[in-house]
Amino acid sequence: MKKLLLGLLAAAVLAAVSVWILKGAGGAAKHLVVGTRAGLPPFEMRGGEDGNTVVGFDVEIAKAISDHLGLPLKIEEMEYDRLLPALVEGKVDLVLAALPISEERRRQVDFSAPYYQATQVVLILAGGPVPQSKDELKGVRIGAQAGAAGFAAAEELTSADKIRAVPSPMAAAVDLMNSQLDAAILDEEPAALLAKRHPELMLVRPGYDEERYGVAVRKGDADLLAGVNQVLAAISADGRLERFVDEWVVRAAASKE
Repeated sequence: MKKLLLGLLAAAVLAAVSVWILKGAGGAAKHLVVGTRAGLPPFEMRGGEDGNTVVGFDVEIAKAISDHLGLPLKIEEMEYDRLLPALVEGKVDLVLAALPISEERRRQVDFSAPYYQATQVVLILAGGPVPQSKDELKGVRIGAQAGAAGFAAAEELTSADKIRAVPSPMAAAVDLMNSQLDAAILDEEPAALLAKRHPELMLVRPGYDEERYGVAVRKGDADLLAGVNQVLAAISADGRLERFVDEWVVRAAASKE
């Protein structure tokens, strides 16, 4: 019975997606047009063989969605503040750009289920004192990625000489395990993966505001939204999402545009 229900659900979602493909934006859709900004590493940046292709974590998500829809992927790059207006105006089909879900944005667009937890958390060595609040991190040696939210959080807690700019979350974990840091402030997604793989590390949530990224679609575009959510559930279940996090976030150093 469970398999039958899952099969019926998948068939219903496939039918809805087929309807979206047929109506498209002003006619039959020939591409899945994704709006982004290629200056947000490791989510969107320029790279690839020619050094000028838009690549990154979000691009992997976009490819999975386009494959599911059976449509070629077309990336439209624009300034960050133009992304949602372009979506509302029908110039792109969806937006993938490390976009935090917020109530303000929900008034303009619809969001998928969250696909990335960007809430700041703390990694420490297991077995040591566990900070119960951010204040308990004041004055300690902290690692964070330069330019990331974690680095700004570290600057609020300790002096510049006690902050180490690391190229990746993996580098922060290595420094922790080598006792060169007392803590690392990172996005929850890569931190959780590192703690899962390295039992000598411990993840602590000291009370930073929650931030989650979602795929934005036009208001009322229920068919496309259903397809996007099905893809996100599938790549989470089959391990692709974890692989994307590992490849683009945990191990890859932040690239410069």
